[in-house]
Amino acid sequence: MDLEGALDLATPELVSFVGAGGKKTAMTRLVSEGRGHRRIGYTTTTHMPPPGPELVVGDVDRVEAAIEDRLAADAPLAFASEYVEDPDRVDEKVRGFEPDEVDALYAAGHFDRLLVKADGARMREFKAPDVDEPPVPTASTVVVPVASARAIGTVLSEAVVHRPERVATIAPVGVGDVITPDVVGRVLASESGGCKNVPEGARVVPMINKADDGGDHERARQALEIAFDLTDRFDRGLVTSFETGTMTVVSA
Repeated sequence: MDLEGALDLATPELVSFVGAGGKKTAMTRLVSEGRGHRRIGYTTTTHMPPPGPELVVGDVDRVEAAIEDRLAADAPLAFASEYVEDPDRVDEKVRGFEPDEVDALYAAGHFDRLLVKADGARMREFKAPDVDEPPVPTASTVVVPVASARAIGTVLSEAVVHRPERVATIAPVGVGDVITPDVVGRVLASESGGCKNVPEGARVVPMINKADDGGDHERARQALEIAFDLTDRFDRGLVTSFETGTMTVVSA
């Protein structure tokens, strides 16, 4: 699996991930692919689980002080502003930076790849953003709206979907209805869904993850083809299974 190649990444790039069903896994994959020959930064404009011993927590000045040493050693730099205040979750989540702070760090030229988790989904398989979401940095050069193939065929409910009422408005369907490829495709293509807050000049590459078997793969492809018919923002989409290590690039 060559995710960097499938996304057609140049140097430098600020890649923001939104949606649900594989943002963190995709970012981790790009870190692995670039380790040792790319200067990689990894952060969030919302919250994220601490990604391990490479994490630096502090204000922008502290992050900038850590950049030179970490990147000179060919090591990725994960960074966040603070640990969450809830003592029951302090080991589970860190808070990131405002989009304009991420923009400034990217503009400073520190990174070949700056990867940003720019949305939250509370571990659900699918979502549509609320009115004040997602906080996508305006310097983003690539935005990847993510959905999970496992959502297709399930019932539109809070058990599977973060903000199901927003999905219902976009699709349009009713909460409690079955999520079809049409529903997923419509949300990915919508300016109120997967394309919301995407900077005008950014490339947008939708990714449907967790397509772990042939049926999932076919339904994911159907959803992408529906999305392609609804917007000209996409020149390709990805059907992935990080579990099985497979990926298909679907041309628009």
